[in-house]
Amino acid sequence: MLSKPRALGGPFLAAAIWLGAGGAPALGQEQVDWAKLAAQLKDRDVAVRRAAVAAAGRSGELAGADLLIAALEDPDQAVRSDAMLGLGELGFVKAVGPIARSLRSPQTRDRRSAAVALGMIGGDQAREALVAALGAASPEDRESAVAALGNLRDARALDPLVKMLGDSHHFVRASAAVALGRLGDKKAVDALVSALADPDAPVRTGAALSLGELGDKKAIAPLEKLLLGEKNENVRQQANLALEQLRQAPAAKP
Repeated sequence: MLSKPRALGGPFLAAAIWLGAGGAPALGQEQVDWAKLAAQLKDRDVAVRRAAVAAAGRSGELAGADLLIAALEDPDQAVRSDAMLGLGELGFVKAVGPIARSLRSPQTRDRRSAAVALGMIGGDQAREALVAALGAASPEDRESAVAALGNLRDARALDPLVKMLGDSHHFVRASAAVALGRLGDKKAVDALVSALADPDAPVRTGAALSLGELGDKKAIAPLEKLLLGEKNENVRQQANLALEQLRQAPAAKP
Protein backbone atom coordinates (compact mmCIF):
# COMPACT_ATOMS: atom_id res chain seq x y z
CA MET A 1 0.00 0.00 0.00
CA LEU A 2 0.99 3.63 -0.41
CA SER A 3 0.91 5.58 2.81
CA LYS A 4 0.13 9.29 2.73
CA PRO A 5 3.13 11.07 1.17
CA ARG A 6 5.23 13.35 3.35
CA ALA A 7 6.45 16.82 2.45
CA LEU A 8 8.92 16.22 -0.34
CA GLY A 9 11.71 17.88 -2.25
CA GLY A 10 14.17 17.05 -4.97
CA PRO A 11 13.42 14.94 -8.03
CA PHE A 12 10.41 13.26 -6.49
CA LEU A 13 8.54 16.45 -5.59
CA ALA A 14 5.67 15.63 -7.92
CA ALA A 15 4.99 12.48 -5.91
CA ALA A 16 3.40 14.76 -3.33
CA ILE A 17 0.36 14.92 -5.61
CA TRP A 18 -1.72 12.33 -3.87
CA LEU A 19 -3.77 10.02 -6.05
CA GLY A 20 -7.03 8.67 -4.73
CA ALA A 21 -7.53 5.06 -3.71
CA GLY A 22 -8.75 4.26 -7.20
CA GLY A 23 -5.43 5.37 -8.68
CA ALA A 24 -7.01 7.80 -11.12
CA PRO A 25 -4.59 10.48 -12.39
CA ALA A 26 -4.98 13.99 -11.06
CA LEU A 27 -6.52 16.56 -13.38
CA GLY A 28 -4.07 17.44 -16.15
CA GLN A 29 -1.68 14.60 -15.26
CA GLU A 30 -0.57 12.51 -18.24
CA GLN A 31 -0.94 8.76 -18.29
CA VAL A 32 2.35 6.98 -17.67
CA ASP A 33 3.69 4.53 -20.25
CA TRP A 34 4.69 1.81 -17.81
CA ALA A 35 6.03 -0.52 -20.50
CA LYS A 36 8.34 2.23 -21.71
CA LEU A 37 9.56 2.95 -18.19
CA ALA A 38 10.16 -0.74 -17.55
CA ALA A 39 12.25 -0.92 -20.72
CA GLN A 40 14.22 2.18 -19.72
CA LEU A 41 15.07 0.58 -16.38
CA LYS A 42 16.94 -2.07 -18.38
CA ASP A 43 18.79 0.43 -20.57
CA ARG A 44 22.60 0.25 -20.65
CA ASP A 45 22.86 3.97 -19.87
CA VAL A 46 22.80 4.70 -16.14
CA ALA A 47 21.42 8.17 -16.79
CA VAL A 48 18.43 6.66 -18.63
CA ARG A 49 17.77 4.24 -15.78
CA ARG A 50 18.00 7.04 -13.18
CA ALA A 51 15.56 9.15 -15.21
CA ALA A 52 13.16 6.21 -15.34
CA VAL A 53 13.40 5.80 -11.56
CA ALA A 54 12.64 9.50 -11.09
CA ALA A 55 9.62 9.24 -13.40
CA ALA A 56 8.31 6.21 -11.51
CA GLY A 57 8.59 8.13 -8.27
CA ARG A 58 6.86 11.18 -9.69
CA SER A 59 3.89 9.08 -10.77
CA GLY A 60 2.78 8.49 -7.18
CA GLU A 61 1.15 5.25 -8.37
CA LEU A 62 1.38 1.67 -7.19
CA ALA A 63 2.80 0.58 -10.54
CA GLY A 64 5.58 3.12 -10.10
CA ALA A 65 6.40 1.74 -6.67
CA ASP A 66 6.64 -1.76 -8.14
CA LEU A 67 9.15 -0.52 -10.71
CA LEU A 68 11.16 1.15 -7.97
CA ILE A 69 11.34 -2.12 -6.05
CA ALA A 70 12.65 -3.82 -9.19
CA ALA A 71 15.27 -1.07 -9.47
CA LEU A 72 16.65 -2.05 -6.05
CA GLU A 73 18.45 -4.86 -7.91
CA ASP A 74 20.11 -2.50 -10.40
CA PRO A 75 23.90 -2.99 -10.70
CA ASP A 76 24.53 0.75 -10.23
CA GLN A 77 24.62 2.21 -6.72
CA ALA A 78 23.14 5.54 -7.78
CA VAL A 79 20.10 3.87 -9.35
CA ARG A 80 19.54 1.71 -6.28
CA SER A 81 19.87 4.74 -4.01
CA ASP A 82 17.43 6.78 -6.09
CA ALA A 83 14.94 3.89 -6.00
CA MET A 84 15.13 3.55 -2.21
CA LEU A 85 14.70 7.25 -1.63
CA GLY A 86 11.82 7.34 -4.10
CA LEU A 87 10.08 4.52 -2.24
CA GLY A 88 10.69 6.38 1.00
CA GLU A 89 9.12 9.55 -0.33
CA LEU A 90 6.14 7.58 -1.62
CA GLY A 91 5.77 5.94 1.80
CA PHE A 92 5.39 2.52 0.18
CA VAL A 93 5.05 0.21 3.19
CA LYS A 94 5.42 -3.02 1.20
CA ALA A 95 8.91 -1.91 0.19
CA VAL A 96 10.20 -2.04 3.77
CA GLY A 97 11.34 -5.66 3.52
CA PRO A 98 13.35 -5.25 0.30
CA ILE A 99 14.82 -1.96 1.51
CA ALA A 100 15.74 -3.43 4.90
CA ARG A 101 17.79 -6.10 3.15
CA SER A 102 19.97 -3.31 1.78
CA LEU A 103 21.02 -2.49 5.34
CA ARG A 104 23.26 -5.54 4.99
CA SER A 105 24.69 -4.53 1.61
CA PRO A 106 28.50 -4.44 1.27
CA GLN A 107 28.09 -0.97 -0.28
CA THR A 108 28.06 1.98 2.13
CA ARG A 109 25.76 4.08 -0.05
CA ASP A 110 23.17 1.28 -0.15
CA ARG A 111 23.15 0.99 3.62
CA ARG A 112 22.82 4.74 4.17
CA SER A 113 20.06 5.14 1.58
CA ALA A 114 18.20 2.20 3.09
CA ALA A 115 18.29 3.75 6.55
CA VAL A 116 17.04 7.09 5.24
CA ALA A 117 14.22 5.44 3.28
CA LEU A 118 13.09 3.35 6.25
CA GLY A 119 13.02 6.48 8.40
CA MET A 120 10.73 8.08 5.83
CA ILE A 121 8.34 5.13 5.50
CA GLY A 122 8.05 4.24 9.18
CA GLY A 123 5.97 1.49 10.77
CA ASP A 124 6.82 -1.43 13.01
CA GLN A 125 8.90 -3.37 10.49
CA ALA A 126 10.97 -0.31 9.58
CA ARG A 127 11.56 0.53 13.23
CA GLU A 128 12.64 -3.02 14.04
CA ALA A 129 15.05 -3.09 11.11
CA LEU A 130 16.61 0.21 12.17
CA VAL A 131 16.92 -0.88 15.81
CA ALA A 132 18.73 -4.00 14.62
CA ALA A 133 21.07 -1.79 12.58
CA LEU A 134 22.12 0.01 15.77
CA GLY A 135 24.37 -2.99 16.39
CA ALA A 136 26.25 -2.58 13.10
CA ALA A 137 30.03 -2.79 13.21
CA SER A 138 30.41 0.46 11.27
CA PRO A 139 29.87 3.64 13.34
CA GLU A 140 28.66 5.37 10.17
CA ASP A 141 25.93 2.75 9.80
CA ARG A 142 24.95 3.12 13.45
CA GLU A 143 24.72 6.88 13.00
CA SER A 144 22.51 6.45 9.93
CA ALA A 145 20.18 4.16 11.86
CA VAL A 146 20.07 6.55 14.81
CA ALA A 147 19.15 9.50 12.61
CA ALA A 148 16.46 7.50 10.83
CA LEU A 149 14.92 6.39 14.12
CA GLY A 150 14.70 10.01 15.18
CA ASN A 151 12.85 10.81 11.97
CA LEU A 152 10.26 8.14 12.80
CA ARG A 153 9.13 10.10 15.85
CA ASP A 154 8.07 6.79 17.37
CA ALA A 155 8.17 6.71 21.16
CA ARG A 156 9.10 3.01 21.02
CA ALA A 157 12.51 4.06 19.71
CA LEU A 158 13.24 5.90 22.96
CA ASP A 159 15.09 3.18 24.87
CA PRO A 160 17.28 2.07 21.92
CA LEU A 161 18.27 5.69 21.27
CA VAL A 162 19.06 6.34 24.93
CA LYS A 163 21.43 3.36 24.82
CA MET A 164 23.22 4.93 21.86
CA LEU A 165 24.21 7.87 24.06
CA GLY A 166 26.83 5.44 25.35
CA ASP A 167 28.25 4.57 21.92
CA SER A 168 32.03 4.55 21.57
CA HIS A 169 31.96 7.12 18.73
CA HIS A 170 31.11 10.71 19.54
CA PHE A 171 29.25 11.43 16.29
CA VAL A 172 26.91 8.49 16.98
CA ARG A 173 26.27 9.83 20.49
CA ALA A 174 25.67 13.33 19.10
CA SER A 175 23.20 11.99 16.56
CA ALA A 176 21.41 10.07 19.31
CA ALA A 177 21.12 13.22 21.40
CA VAL A 178 19.52 15.09 18.48
CA ALA A 179 17.27 12.15 17.59
CA LEU A 180 15.91 11.99 21.14
CA GLY A 181 14.76 15.57 20.81
CA ARG A 182 13.02 14.77 17.53
CA LEU A 183 11.06 12.00 19.22
CA GLY A 184 9.38 14.64 21.38
CA ASP A 185 9.17 12.36 24.45
CA LYS A 186 10.05 14.07 27.73
CA LYS A 187 11.10 10.71 29.16
CA ALA A 188 14.40 11.40 27.39
CA VAL A 189 15.16 14.45 29.54
CA ASP A 190 17.14 12.66 32.27
CA ALA A 191 19.34 10.87 29.73
CA LEU A 192 19.94 14.13 27.87
CA VAL A 193 20.85 15.94 31.08
CA SER A 194 23.46 13.23 31.71
CA ALA A 195 24.74 13.75 28.14
CA LEU A 196 25.54 17.38 29.02
CA ALA A 197 28.60 15.92 30.79
CA ASP A 198 29.82 14.05 27.70
CA PRO A 199 33.52 14.67 26.99
CA ASP A 200 32.81 15.60 23.35
CA ALA A 201 31.36 19.02 22.51
CA PRO A 202 29.07 17.87 19.65
CA VAL A 203 27.28 15.54 22.07
CA ARG A 204 26.79 18.30 24.63
CA THR A 205 25.55 20.58 21.84
CA GLY A 206 23.04 17.98 20.66
CA ALA A 207 21.84 17.35 24.20
CA ALA A 208 21.30 21.06 24.82
CA LEU A 209 19.43 21.39 21.53
CA SER A 210 17.07 18.55 22.39
CA LEU A 211 16.48 19.73 25.94
CA GLY A 212 15.32 23.05 24.56
CA GLU A 213 13.02 21.33 22.07
CA LEU A 214 11.48 19.05 24.68
CA GLY A 215 10.46 22.01 26.82
CA ASP A 216 10.82 20.43 30.26
CA LYS A 217 11.75 23.17 32.73
CA LYS A 218 13.64 20.75 34.98
CA ALA A 219 16.45 20.99 32.43
CA ILE A 220 17.00 24.68 33.26
CA ALA A 221 19.20 24.11 36.31
CA PRO A 222 21.48 21.54 34.58
CA LEU A 223 21.92 23.85 31.59
CA GLU A 224 22.78 26.79 33.84
CA LYS A 225 25.31 24.58 35.64
CA LEU A 226 26.81 23.57 32.30
CA LEU A 227 27.38 27.21 31.37
CA LEU A 228 29.40 27.85 34.53
CA GLY A 229 32.32 25.81 33.25
CA GLU A 230 31.70 25.27 29.52
CA LYS A 231 34.50 26.55 27.27
CA ASN A 232 33.20 25.48 23.87
CA GLU A 233 31.44 28.36 22.11
CA ASN A 234 29.06 26.14 20.13
CA VAL A 235 27.91 24.38 23.28
CA ARG A 236 27.49 27.67 25.12
CA GLN A 237 25.45 29.15 22.28
CA GLN A 238 23.13 26.15 22.10
CA ALA A 239 22.74 26.00 25.88
CA ASN A 240 21.76 29.67 25.96
CA LEU A 241 19.23 29.12 23.18
CA ALA A 242 17.79 26.13 25.05
CA LEU A 243 17.50 28.16 28.24
CA GLU A 244 15.64 30.87 26.37
CA GLN A 245 13.22 28.29 25.00
CA LEU A 246 12.70 26.67 28.38
CA ARG A 247 12.12 29.93 30.24
CA GLN A 248 9.43 30.84 27.73
CA ALA A 249 7.84 27.40 27.78
CA PRO A 250 4.50 27.03 29.61
CA ALA A 251 4.68 25.49 33.05
CA ALA A 252 3.78 21.83 33.28
CA LYS A 253 0.25 21.09 34.44
CA PRO A 254 0.06 19.59 37.92
